[in-house]
Amino acid sequence: MNALYGAAARRLLAKMISELAWEDVLAPQDGVLRLASGAIWRFHGTRRIWDNLEIDPDSIARDGGDTCPFRLITDARAELAMSPATEAMFIREIANTLTQDMATAERWGALDGTALTALPGEDLHAALEGHPKALANRGRLGWGLAENAAFAPEAAQPIRLFWLAVARQDLAVSGEAEPALRDALGPDFARLCRAAGEDMLMPVHPWQWTGHLAQLTLPQQAAGRIRPLGPAGHAFRATPSIRTLTRAGGRYDVKLALGILNTSAWRGVPGKFIAHGPAISDWLAGICASDPALSRVTVLHEAAGQWWRDPVMARCPDAPYRHHEALGAIWRDRAEARAGGATPVLHAALFHRGADGAPLAWHYARQAGMTLDAWLAALFRVTVVPLWLLLARYGVGFIAHGQNITVTLEDGRPVGMMLKDFQGDMDLVDQDFPQMQGLDPDIRAILPRKPPAVIIHDIQTAHFVTSLRFLSARLAQWLPEAQFYAILRDVLQAARARHPDRAQRFALFDLFAPTMPRVCINKVRFEIGYEDSARRPLPARGTDLGNPLFDPMSMPAPSPQSSRRPDGLPVSGSPAHQE
Repeated sequence: MNALYGAAARRLLAKMISELAWEDVLAPQDGVLRLASGAIWRFHGTRRIWDNLEIDPDSIARDGGDTCPFRLITDARAELAMSPATEAMFIREIANTLTQDMATAERWGALDGTALTALPGEDLHAALEGHPKALANRGRLGWGLAENAAFAPEAAQPIRLFWLAVARQDLAVSGEAEPALRDALGPDFARLCRAAGEDMLMPVHPWQWTGHLAQLTLPQQAAGRIRPLGPAGHAFRATPSIRTLTRAGGRYDVKLALGILNTSAWRGVPGKFIAHGPAISDWLAGICASDPALSRVTVLHEAAGQWWRDPVMARCPDAPYRHHEALGAIWRDRAEARAGGATPVLHAALFHRGADGAPLAWHYARQAGMTLDAWLAALFRVTVVPLWLLLARYGVGFIAHGQNITVTLEDGRPVGMMLKDFQGDMDLVDQDFPQMQGLDPDIRAILPRKPPAVIIHDIQTAHFVTSLRFLSARLAQWLPEAQFYAILRDVLQAARARHPDRAQRFALFDLFAPTMPRVCINKVRFEIGYEDSARRPLPARGTDLGNPLFDPMSMPAPSPQSSRRPDGLPVSGSPAHQE
């Protein structure tokens, strides 16, 4: 265990120093982090193109010893600026994360990239490292060892859904649930339908039932408006998003409410979009089917949704949001069922590294028999280009992080993209484009409306910074980052040239500006603490970032010193430098 702990702790430390420096919370200089407490930490690292440090975990040392993530937190108390209560809870989240990092390494860490890419999708996704920017990405406040062992994605254990019969008048519903219920229940479907009678069958995560709902719904149980029917149906597996469950051979995944705090938010199911989820995905699917430029985009359709109106909480409208999201279910197409023989892989898997140290994207390029630059160009054509086209023509933005975007591969070659999660991760531009006319005005009214300068960050921040930042850094051994983004820039400019009719729209959603905002997610928690809120927390803004897609030909001639940053580190594209 000592070796397992030591390796996991060093990896987490490297991530903490790197991301906190990127968010302007810490300010290391030349590989030395001097803190207001007097503590000094040292490391070797490379400054990457997005201004982030890639730190060698084995190089991290602290003057005086005691190199562990918890010591860094207390050493950096002044810089983190947390209240004592927030600091204590953050330590708990880091402890939970470190424990599950060790569990993941123990189960999956010995597999190299060849072995990982040969795994079934649910196993590959269980092996992933979690949110690349969130420090406590497995904080899961509310769960302990037993819950993680039973329900966490890395544990890869079967989960049987718990079923309720709920009075129909207490539910907001959408779509047609029967096919999804049949798919989940199998031979138990007829039996549970008889048990439900005139009420509606509804699944709940087994932990959510025992941990929250069995007590919360006591008045409704006493009145017969909620009746527990028990576990039934096929076994599911947790996906990296924890509350979305999948099963091999199934047609649908199911997203369920979980009363745990993880990666900054409580993992409930809000009712706001339930009534319109299927209609939104129908509209998107229609767009993609009718537009030849989007022919390689598959919309993972939301077949049905259910959300329980808690009658007690309805009288407490200003209660924190998690209390209004305790019971809900969303049925969505399973990626493998829509892949048509291709292999669907989460975008987040592309930058995951196996025991050999190479990201899986490198292995997929080898499988495809393609050079890395040709493979990346193919990837960008089927992912980034459609995201930009959807925004430029239809005014639709997706928070395109590594779990919302699925890449479809044929013999390792990227051939398409799947989109999912339109319940809160989809935005519309704040202008009524003519191409929006097919979307129900009621839906347009509930979706977030954002100005072009803001909605563009659904691509820039959610995809470029949250996914491509890590992919380019981990591929830099084989392909310089400057070349990586030159490929992306060329692919995007070629797409723009193929659609001259959209020139004004492309200019409106400019991906090539010299700078862009730096959006920070970790220091928000330090500022707001862990008190409940009526709304989910919003990211903070840091100093602006240089945009690697900005065309260098339009830049002034560099001075002899311009290839170095003020802190003495080279910009990405220069030879690797050990900090």
